[in-house]
Amino acid sequence: MSSKLFPEVLAHRQDWLVVGEGHRIFYQISGNPQGIPVVWLHGGPGSFSTAFHRRFLNPSKFWIIQFDQRGCGKSEPSGGIVANQTHDLISDIERLRENLGLARWHVVGGSWGGALGLIYAQAHPNVVSRVLLRSPFLCTQSEVENYMERPPEACRERWQSFKNQLPIAAGESMLACCHRVFCEEQDTALQLRIARAWATYESAMNLFPKAPSQSVQPPQPAKPYQTADTHTTADDALIARYRVHSHYLQHRCFVDGDVFAQPQMLRSLDLTIVHGEADALCPFKNSLTIEQMAPQTRLIRVAGSGHDLSDKGILAATFAEIERWAVAS
Repeated sequence: MSSKLFPEVLAHRQDWLVVGEGHRIFYQISGNPQGIPVVWLHGGPGSFSTAFHRRFLNPSKFWIIQFDQRGCGKSEPSGGIVANQTHDLISDIERLRENLGLARWHVVGGSWGGALGLIYAQAHPNVVSRVLLRSPFLCTQSEVENYMERPPEACRERWQSFKNQLPIAAGESMLACCHRVFCEEQDTALQLRIARAWATYESAMNLFPKAPSQSVQPPQPAKPYQTADTHTTADDALIARYRVHSHYLQHRCFVDGDVFAQPQMLRSLDLTIVHGEADALCPFKNSLTIEQMAPQTRLIRVAGSGHDLSDKGILAATFAEIERWAVAS
């Protein structure tokens, strides 16, 4: 896998941007300041930016901008869900662009980051040069319900283990229970047990159609994980991740109607999608829907692959499309 990516590059600038309502978002910049500016929108909701993501971009060709969304990663407050909705995140992306003094930039977004990329490109088409979506999420009720209630058979054992941790009340869905535990209650021991089981299940869904091995570990923050609050631990971060996750999913990611608020704005974009045909988290039909909305879309269908960015086929296709940007520019 590593032979297909650029060597790891350190961020040469890291800082926080105050965005209001008590939030400040952590951002980091790497690559060539004179190169093509690219913002990478991480997934989740509730995940964080990583050094692995920037290995897809040639550091001599691109100026690589990453940030942790509100409540995520090193952004503060960790796990904060007040004043944390999709329209806030879209505003934060634009604030970051303006703060960096960029007239235009390229946008890469995967999974939930793909939904953000779609929404942002429709809201601010004049500042977007190109968009690459990897396995995009469309924030539909069916996607949320399939994830929470109807996993493929290969993931059902991990899903059942997750469900077994939940104190589900009469008439309560799994998601409603998670939202109550993470967003309304204060039992951190219970939150941690659920977060670990949820992360293990999510990892299995991410790897599908590959069978998860017994060694699959829940996603953890990049090491060293530090915030201004030196008491933050990996356990705290995992709880924060699933607090944000349940907050967004319970409200269908705060998307009114669907993610295509202004589809006409997509039709003039240089838009590329990479998507695995066997994706269990964000079904391939999502990309066909986008292609119908924006027929000029370059859709890369990866046969046999699922959602995992490190999957050989997904990795190679994503890398190749970003390299195509470097050549075209």
